[in-house]
Amino acid sequence: MKHLAALLAVVVAALSAGSSSEGATRRPAPVSPPPFAVRDTLVVRVLDVGQGDATLITNGGSRVLIDGGPDEARMGALLDSLGIDGQTIDVVILTHQHADHLVGLRALFESRRNIAVRYFFENGDPYTAANLRHLRDSIAARVARHELVYRDTDDPCANGQPLCTITLKGGAKLHIMRPDPAGHDPNDRSTAVKLVAADSSFTMWIAGDAEQDAIGWFLNEAHYDRNPGMHVDVLKADHHGSCNGVTNAYLSALAPSIVVASVGAVNSYGHMHEQAKALYVAHHVPWYRTDQNGTIEIRAPGANGARYSVHARNPHTDLSGPSDRVSTQPQCNPVP
Repeated sequence: MKHLAALLAVVVAALSAGSSSEGATRRPAPVSPPPFAVRDTLVVRVLDVGQGDATLITNGGSRVLIDGGPDEARMGALLDSLGIDGQTIDVVILTHQHADHLVGLRALFESRRNIAVRYFFENGDPYTAANLRHLRDSIAARVARHELVYRDTDDPCANGQPLCTITLKGGAKLHIMRPDPAGHDPNDRSTAVKLVAADSSFTMWIAGDAEQDAIGWFLNEAHYDRNPGMHVDVLKADHHGSCNGVTNAYLSALAPSIVVASVGAVNSYGHMHEQAKALYVAHHVPWYRTDQNGTIEIRAPGANGARYSVHARNPHTDLSGPSDRVSTQPQCNPVP
């Protein structure tokens, strides 16, 4: 948020050393962990928030929340069920400014919950929605009290580098990547995040609602296929399983073993699109989806390369939903 710049200058100057952007001089860290045990399990929960996104990551006592879904009350109930009231969330990332990703984050700042947030990342673009204005007001108040550090994802490590790497207390690494500076709408300004387990036995790619233009930028101008690398075990489907959030080149670069889509059972967008599902089938990638599977929990033991496991209320893959349909978008129906 550009209007927090003056407050940020004070807070950033007070940071302690410990975080780095790969290929750059070491910089201050959002999370400066003690020596970790590789047996600390990495847990990723793709939360069932309806037609929206919210992903909670825990590792060795660290908590990371990426997006908050479309409903403050629903996110609040999830926070209650997960026992997070009165606790600390080390890193919160808002991938972009759409309501289905941001509204639930307001629950973090309800005083009765007494949740501490150490670092908040977003791209800071101007946006007029009242929900975002209220969220940013809450963030600014905590920055002013030196209770929270705000980072603009266009400069995620506050050192001019496009990549910021955070090490969680259990040893897992979170790579936060600068979004496309020329993105034409909030979706294509989505921040991409790569999660890597402490022993590198598990990896996951999360890129909000990035559409095909942003995907092309990840692969070409940004060279994220080289650094931090895009080959992963799990892909959280871009844009709720929309066909405008996937390409053959994207799936070839990521080569995921599964896809997880956060989507509402009844939505007006036709998600998951049939063209997206057809691409997943063509690349032999099964999918889970929150509207049919419920909250999807992925556990990576972080010990001796043990394989990750997936847990959901409904364990079946490749399910369809009541809103799924063929999209008429030109980018999903290229002319032969």
